[in-house]
Amino acid sequence: MKSLKKRIYRLLRFQKNKQELISDQDLIDFNQVYPLIDQIPGFLKSPKQEQWFFKAARHAPPEAVIVEIGSFMGRSTASFAFGCMGSSKHVYAIDLFEGDNYMYGSGDFLKTFNENIKACGLEQFVTPIKQNSLQAASTWSKPIDILFIDGSHEYEDVKADFYGFYPHVKKGGIVAIHDIKGKWEGVIRFWKEVCNSGLLDNIGMVSSLGYGTKC
Repeated sequence: MKSLKKRIYRLLRFQKNKQELISDQDLIDFNQVYPLIDQIPGFLKSPKQEQWFFKAARHAPPEAVIVEIGSFMGRSTASFAFGCMGSSKHVYAIDLFEGDNYMYGSGDFLKTFNENIKACGLEQFVTPIKQNSLQAASTWSKPIDILFIDGSHEYEDVKADFYGFYPHVKKGGIVAIHDIKGKWEGVIRFWKEVCNSGLLDNIGMVSSLGYGTKC
């Protein structure tokens, strides 16, 4: 494991101010770190989503602020954070880290989350925030470059997360929402509303992940 991490770190060293990287190189570098990401349990539908997180973070500004609502055990967090390597970018992972005694189980997920991030060597790029997302939104003050919403999938909760943090997203910043297709009717309904709201431009989709840029 240590030798794998050393090889990964060598491959991911790049200049802090380098913004445009060859797409093929992104894929090569992602494939190097994916074995570590894939050891973390999660509910992402396709490795293409982890690759999207990695690439979005890598091409974000050098000191980008990335906010993730709903982190579970850190799979998407690590995907973002690997894309932050070699820069001053940072991921803020907001979650109660308690599970739900049903689909996500129960336990001290913050401990597991921290262990997973440490195993990937990504501690310096990640700050977990054990807090309700709406409470976090009420005191948030940092301009956001990438906002990823994957918390409660109830319609009103997704809507509240979006409008709670959207004002902090920079113009041209990325907003992504998970589970925009499938069985999550609340997420699907809200995503359709957002797509027709004029609040996002350059709208796209990767598997069950929807994204766009703030107008």
